Amino acid sequence: MTIACRSAFVLLAVAALGPIAASAAERIDESTVRAHMEFFAGDALNGRGSGSRDEWITASYIGAQLRRSGLKALGDNGGYVQTVEIDRTVVTGAPILRIAPGTSIQGEQMWVMRLSAASAQGPLQKYGAGTAVRPGATLLMPADAPPDNAADIRPAALVIWHETAARRAHWSELLQRPINVGRARIAGLAEPAALVQNSPSQIMLAADAYAAVAALAEGSIATLTAESRETSSHTWNAVGALTGTSSRANDDIILLSAHLDHLGARDSGAERIFHGADDDASGSIAVLTLAEALAKGKPLKRTVVFAWFGSEEVGGYGARYFVDKPVVPLTSIAANLEFEMIGRPDPSIAPHTLWLTGWERTNLGPQLAAHGARLVADPHPAEKFFTRSDNYTLALRGVIAQTVSSFGLHADYHQPSDDIAHIDFGHMTEAIQSMLAPIRWLADSGFKPDWLQDGKPAAN
Repeated sequence: MTIACRSAFVLLAVAALGPIAASAAERIDESTVRAHMEFFAGDALNGRGSGSRDEWITASYIGAQLRRSGLKALGDNGGYVQTVEIDRTVVTGAPILRIAPGTSIQGEQMWVMRLSAASAQGPLQKYGAGTAVRPGATLLMPADAPPDNAADIRPAALVIWHETAARRAHWSELLQRPINVGRARIAGLAEPAALVQNSPSQIMLAADAYAAVAALAEGSIATLTAESRETSSHTWNAVGALTGTSSRANDDIILLSAHLDHLGARDSGAERIFHGADDDASGSIAVLTLAEALAKGKPLKRTVVFAWFGSEEVGGYGARYFVDKPVVPLTSIAANLEFEMIGRPDPSIAPHTLWLTGWERTNLGPQLAAHGARLVADPHPAEKFFTRSDNYTLALRGVIAQTVSSFGLHADYHQPSDDIAHIDFGHMTEAIQSMLAPIRWLADSGFKPDWLQDGKPAAN
């Protein structure tokens, strides 16, 4: 389909949606969406790796666009970019699992999911139904136990899982991820208590390695070791605002957000760049074009803050910094809409439709839908997407925060093939356009969404 045909499709689709038809000043142009995408997901940015210079360049590019649109700067030193310093303990060599007598596992046989400390040791305990986990044990979970099962594994020193089909499909990529000892720490900020509680190290073994461990006797002493060193790095956010006209403009703020980072580039494979076109260049561009469009239209009653978070892919550090050093009081944020992976339609829902995570948790989604948003409930509840984007960091602090998406579980997720060639620009442009008027309604209304019964997640 040519660009001209797709653009015509978008305009016809928008016109058909009735309540979300936009003025010429607020029309989302497909050529603008494509231009931003060619920058965000092009080879020059090397996949916008979390905490990399390429992530910084991305934040700076966003800041330049916000300045061009006349938004208020909310970043450091009168600019639009926030620099976040991160201290971490990093693993410098391949971790090794040794179990007496004579079993040694490392390299491609083992994926380190979590390291709470540079070493862990304990007697082997094979978990079964009704098992009481012994403090300090090396806990071998059943081969069919999913890594997110409900067993209380906290007393263990080390937990061993069997590989799953989903993880095996991405095994080489998982093995290339950097390993931190414990959680990285944002310099100058105290960690929430829930993040510093003791929890075991966890590893996943390939089938053969798991079988070798399962054949050992209970009580065999297992030791996981890893060489490590202390290091500091940075991540970057971009933040700006359209100031509202109401006397209460700064008391009921709308926050639109996305994460600007992705997985960067890897040294192996024929295609080394993880472009992150759908994840989450599409969401970043949605927030950017919404900012550009709203800035051109009639002034809004409520203030709208626009934020792009860094390092979502490696721990959500940009969002964590935002909630601990907010540019506006968190209690003043009436609602947060995160945009994540809207670059392709989801075949499991109706055409020209998006979905909202946590639909059943608040009354925000139904109200937006009543005012023209083509939003439905998340069709993939088993994936727990409400807890897997930066919105969750805000939700844990009490903010009504949900994610807009159309991710259809495509196989290019976290692969180099998540590239520009796979973006459906007609769908993406229409998706952004479809949210514009409902967001304007939200910013001009007095509506304040509420948590529904049992919808609010437990605070940190």
